[in-house]
Amino acid sequence: MIAETFSIFAHPLFTNIILPFLLIFVVVYAILEKTSILGEEKKYANLLVAIIIGFMFIGVQSLVGFTIKLIPLIATMVIILLGYFLVFGFIGIKQENKGTQVVLGILFGLAIIVSVIWAAGLLEKIQLANINSDMLAIIIFIMIFGGAIALVLTQSKGSKK
Repeated sequence: MIAETFSIFAHPLFTNIILPFLLIFVVVYAILEKTSILGEEKKYANLLVAIIIGFMFIGVQSLVGFTIKLIPLIATMVIILLGYFLVFGFIGIKQENKGTQVVLGILFGLAIIVSVIWAAGLLEKIQLANINSDMLAIIIFIMIFGGAIALVLTQSKGSKK
């Protein structure tokens, strides 16, 4: 019984057509409702446009494959971001700290850019000239160290005010 239930969610009809359609439909409908591009109180027009865009989206399977490949990464980033805010909320760091917001925004912006490049299949085509694992580890360490220094310096400037 349980195996049959899980097999429904793993069926290609569900994963390749229904879920991508619902995702695009909901996102487009929410954007149209929030921005009122088609006018105020035009719920049916927004609904029809969102449905049409959703059907057009699932008609292009390369876009569906890209989305299916990208969504788990974005979900993972959202979970990491939630954990970050929970930990710093427990510690007592407030959101008014601009340095933390800038560093976090840069880190997650870079993560999203790399994720999109990976999901598009372009990461394999990018070749960095003669960078071995030791050099990459040093570069990452310097970036983390620089981010920590920037974070400390922005916090000390904020505490003087």
